[in-house]
Amino acid sequence: MSTNTGSDRRTGTETRAEILRVALRLFTEKGYEGTSTRDISSALGMTKSSLYYHFQNKEEIVASLVEGRRHELDDFIEWLAAQPPAPDRLEKAALRWLQGTTPEHLQAMLFAQANQPVMRRLAEGGRDIRSNFDRVIDLLVDEGASMEDRLFTRMVFDTAGAALLSARGTEADPNDVIAAARRASIALARATTNVNAAEANTAEANTAEASRGAL
Repeated sequence: MSTNTGSDRRTGTETRAEILRVALRLFTEKGYEGTSTRDISSALGMTKSSLYYHFQNKEEIVASLVEGRRHELDDFIEWLAAQPPAPDRLEKAALRWLQGTTPEHLQAMLFAQANQPVMRRLAEGGRDIRSNFDRVIDLLVDEGASMEDRLFTRMVFDTAGAALLSARGTEADPNDVIAAARRASIALARATTNVNAAEANTAEANTAEASRGAL
């Protein structure tokens, strides 16, 4: 009797999505090294050969997870590039990025935090998210911005990861983590806006003072 649980009645895209979902859950629960392809195929109710038809190995599964988020990043960058300059542009951008964060994304972030060796291998192959996120920062800061400014701007988007770390050992659920990340992003974005406004006012006052002194 076949142990297939219905993958033969799903499309290839649906089957791949189910493999990714189950594999991510197992990677998070047991660790990447502690999860075998047999574990994944058994949890899915399919043979190993059926699994290999979609993914040749575990690293290919992880790469596919990362690639999906990269496509989302590309769409986000396209949206951001079309936004006109505005004082609340950073806040709107951060909230839009967070809006696409799902419990599955949080699980993938937990996996990345706990499995740095495989993530470094993907990064070396240019298949990570963080290096590509520089394109977002380039759209949000001035060309001559300091590294401090660039890092602070990146922190506005890193709040989900920070919230996940804070949630360890607590009873927080994904909705709690996302809500906390949203509050942090808003606070950081508004702090950046206030600092920029204060610096602009100072520069304007200094210019005015210099003009009066020249008369």
